[in-house]
Amino acid sequence: MGEFTKEIRDIVVSIKSWAIIAVCTILFGVAAIFISFFGNDGNTQKVARLWGKTIIKLLGIKVSVDGIENLNPSKSYLIISNHQSYFDIFVLLAYVDLNFKFIAKASLFKIPVLGWSMKRLGYIPIDRKNLKNALKTVKNAKSMLETDKYRSILIFPEGTRSADGKLASFKRGGLNKMVANSDNILPVAISGTYNILKKGSVMIYPKNPVRLTILNQISVPDDKEINPAGNFVLNIEKKIEDTLKS
Repeated sequence: MGEFTKEIRDIVVSIKSWAIIAVCTILFGVAAIFISFFGNDGNTQKVARLWGKTIIKLLGIKVSVDGIENLNPSKSYLIISNHQSYFDIFVLLAYVDLNFKFIAKASLFKIPVLGWSMKRLGYIPIDRKNLKNALKTVKNAKSMLETDKYRSILIFPEGTRSADGKLASFKRGGLNKMVANSDNILPVAISGTYNILKKGSVMIYPKNPVRLTILNQISVPDDKEINPAGNFVLNIEKKIEDTLKS
């Protein structure tokens, strides 16, 4: 009876959590779309940040943050993060206080309200199944990093959410090109979100704690020569992996 009661409770919590996420997404999505027409990129980012913070607070998720002092809003970064769960997005928006844009899978942009707001916010869709379009996305992201010194880009170089909570190898093709066109790399490690919402599941367990670690920035070599077979990107991957294990 105890196990049955727990299962029912978990289902109720999940339904409640999804309802909160849906309502917040509609409200903040509409707000972001409206504000975007007035051309203030900073204000739309504030709406996105408030969206993440509100969902985390209403679901009662406990997040511990290390390395907040490593953020410098006056710099433009290529933010490189591992990807355990959809909840990574809420955590990153809530606690990484920078004006950044996600590179996100193209299918998310087709979701009503969410997709519309992502487009208006300037997020960058990527279709990993279409090599030509994926390369175009990388080119657009490179251009953004080169032309806007106050805007950062966040990428999940594993390419998808982790199937087991562990860090998968980075997909280096487009990543190497983006790194080579960046001045500052900001590695970020997230742990715990996998236990909140696992890939392939609809069950949400908000009582699981989350840890976000913002590592020291890494300066890209002046010569911009990033060898795809070299150690520069591999070292970034290793830093994130070591942080997740610590």
